[in-house]
Amino acid sequence: MNQQIEVPAFLLEMSQQMHQQPSRCTAEPMWQVRFKKDLITEEGYNDHHWEIVDTEDGYILYHSLVCDKTALADWLADNDHEWCKTWLFDNDINEIYHDVVKSFDEVFTQAFIEDFDVEDNYDELPEQLKKFHLQETEEVVKACLTEADALAFIARKQHDYPKLYTYVESMVFCPQMIELRNWIMSLTKPEVAA
Repeated sequence: MNQQIEVPAFLLEMSQQMHQQPSRCTAEPMWQVRFKKDLITEEGYNDHHWEIVDTEDGYILYHSLVCDKTALADWLADNDHEWCKTWLFDNDINEIYHDVVKSFDEVFTQAFIEDFDVEDNYDELPEQLKKFHLQETEEVVKACLTEADALAFIARKQHDYPKLYTYVESMVFCPQMIELRNWIMSLTKPEVAA
């Protein structure tokens, strides 16, 4: 007896999605949801960037790719006036005594941003601030057969992760996955542009 098997609607929808989605120039595409993650490493050992961090609170005060010293200057002005006074004195910055309008913190912050060389003099900072070299990695969270499924996951779970994004990996050398993908795609015909 020849029995007809009804193909579930979700497989037909998946087949249509596979026909419509871009391959991103990748043979046998499989969609991945990923995020970038930083791991501490040694200087010169696959490091991507470095940061100066408040080791007590974990706040990143300086990021070498952004090169903005404002957060670092503000932290110093708020947390270590003695260090700031010494730095101003050592660098012959006497504006603090001549400018009545500006506060000590404003004078220090402005001078620090203009004159402090973070690249070379980070080791002169207070002990609580440490420089960490970081390696950037990509973490795979989910693998999907369709872009729609990957985007649905991001829409539902973005709040649980750092910024998520899609990436296409090839299923080359995975013959069973390729056969499954091809069978699903055979359930519908690609739409022809008019």
